[in-house]
Formats: sequence, C-alpha cells, structure tokens
Amino acid sequence: MTDPQWLSHPPLYEHLGLKLRELGGGKAVVELPYAKHFGNSRGEVHGGITASLLDATLSQAVRSTLEGPTNVATISMTVNYLGAAHGVLRCNGTVVREGRTVAFAEGEVIDEKGNAVCRATATYRVLRPLKPS
Repeated sequence: MTDPQWLSHPPLYEHLGLKLRELGGGKAVVELPYAKHFGNSRGEVHGGITASLLDATLSQAVRSTLEGPTNVATISMTVNYLGAAHGVLRCNGTVVREGRTVAFAEGEVIDEKGNAVCRATATYRVLRPLKPS
C-alpha cells in the first residue's frame, strides 16, 4: 500500500513535521510528532500548535472532495480545547458538507495517551481557478 499524497504541502507542514496517514473521500488523518519546542510553560503541546494541526487536517479533507487544481482558504475555525495534549498527536478530519464555494468540516485531536484533547469545526472557501474566456 502506498502512502497518501498531500493535496497541498505548504512549508509550515514540513516545519511542524506533519505526517499524512490517510486521505480520501472527505476524510484525512494527520499525525504531529512530539517536539519539545511545541511545548507550553507546563510542557504540554501548545494550543496554537494543536490548532495548526486541525487546520491542516481539515483543509486536506476538504481538498480530497474537489476535482482538479483547486485551492481552499480558511474562513473560520472554532476550536474547543478539552484537555492538555501530551506527546504525539493524531487528528481525524471529516467534511460534513461540501458545496461549490464553501465547505464545512470537523475534526478531533487525540494525544498519545488516547485522550481526546481538542475538537474543531471549520468553514473553508473553495477557490476554483478562473476558466479562460
């Protein structure tokens, strides 16, 4: 079985060390390896890092529903932190409604202890390329 391929791969994904584990049919799974510099003052994974993981995962899930070269942009994302995140994080993202210009997705982050540490809902703008006239 071949590894899934990112549908976009901005430099931030590499900087964070994100690993794409599953992608297709409006679903994505992305892992974030633990790095000490992702920590907050208590040694837990900082909430901003967790939010970045969610946004990357959800945008990939949205892209997996689109045909051809199409970009997406985050319109809004609501993040609910459920508990402290420890170690390697795994994010599961799912598209809940896809439209021609807007898509809605939700995701959950699980830490290496198996605890759900964060959930989010997000809205994405679908930026289809202009057709030549």
